Amino acid sequence: MVTNHTFYTDSNGRDFLKRVRDYREDWDLQVTQPVAGNYYPVNLGMYVTDGKYELSVLVDRAVGASSIQDGQIEMMFHRRILYDDGRGVGEPLDETVCVDSKCDGLVARGTYYVNVNKLGHGAHWRRTQGQKVYSPFLLGFAHEDENSWKSYSVVKASMMDANYSLPDNVAIITLQYLDDGTTLLRLAHLFQAAEDPQYSVMAKVELKKFFGKRTCCSVAQIKELTETNLSANQKKSAMGKLKWRVVGDTESSPAPITGRPVDSQALVVELGPMKIRTFLLKL
Repeated sequence: MVTNHTFYTDSNGRDFLKRVRDYREDWDLQVTQPVAGNYYPVNLGMYVTDGKYELSVLVDRAVGASSIQDGQIEMMFHRRILYDDGRGVGEPLDETVCVDSKCDGLVARGTYYVNVNKLGHGAHWRRTQGQKVYSPFLLGFAHEDENSWKSYSVVKASMMDANYSLPDNVAIITLQYLDDGTTLLRLAHLFQAAEDPQYSVMAKVELKKFFGKRTCCSVAQIKELTETNLSANQKKSAMGKLKWRVVGDTESSPAPITGRPVDSQALVVELGPMKIRTFLLKL
């Protein structure tokens, strides 16, 4: 693949950032470390493209990655050296595991997920497969009285309306019942702006259907909804927003798509590309 010194790596599992080997957009780079100076942290994955195809690699743990040669992807899964490399650690990176007084070098194992797509079609695979790899659902279990759960006849359940599902470009980041009786909900848009023609658009989540599963007698209802900051410790309405002046930006620069405030009657959450919105609900 003729990649023209260019590759893309994720930023904390969210945005994919363009990287150009031996180049920095903000300053004139003096290349003194041609390998280390082009390595980047990767938590989700990276990809390269040649104008016709996209070669994507997803990882199941944090690694270092780069493209030191055009048409190549390299990932440092584990680094072991027998002598100090003079980089400030003051010792060799020679981790060992000892069993019955026998010591061997540390063995690391992981999984790579590789896919090739036509240009413009790789983002959907990276985002949907990447969500399963990077942020899978974790089930938590608690102790329960034996007689209670043996008498409970329901073996399958869903809180969603039977005819409703989340849009393909939205994921649940957090759904947690809190001690004060409220429910913490975080929803995230998985795609960047202009990343995919079909999915890099405004997404909508209907909370009435999200909590719309009917039981024999009732359906869950949202009595109160409060949007908060990402940490859920401050109301969004109480937040002060700083307006940054960025060199090169003009008044005509398009504003990011964010989504309108949630109407208390319609209860529809709008999510722009890469947007995460956090809510405290009383059901």
